[in-house]
Amino acid sequence: MSATTKTYQDIFTLFDKKNEGVISKEKVGDYLRAIGYNPSEQQISNILSNSSKDAFSFDALNQLVDSNNDVLQSTINKSYKDFVKAFKIFDTNQTGKIAIGDLKYMLTGLGEKLSYEEVDEILKGVSVDENGLIDYEEFIKEILSN
Repeated sequence: MSATTKTYQDIFTLFDKKNEGVISKEKVGDYLRAIGYNPSEQQISNILSNSSKDAFSFDALNQLVDSNNDVLQSTINKSYKDFVKAFKIFDTNQTGKIAIGDLKYMLTGLGEKLSYEEVDEILKGVSVDENGLIDYEEFIKEILSN
């Protein structure tokens, strides 16, 4: 067994709380994120639409990952530059900073929306200047490093 397979097995075990050898269909997205992918809810729904299973064994999940490798790989290839480009839309003055309110709006209102609690957790420790602005490049670096 390779080190990666062992790691994935360990992660699978964390999701298999009842020690039944399976995890529910509802937890597949969380499992995929735990092993390093970042699929949207829509991508997860599309991946699971080809399966009638309500629960997945470790081997079945590996087959699911293998058969959807292209989609899943595309979720981890976002670069720092891609994120900066997205933030620049809100940086109308080209200062490298955006209002904390704009960031909260982006996170709770656009794309795959986060809850206010999730946003508050993400923003803990973020430096906000006296004008209510954050340096989005520093923010992106911090998020990507975690």
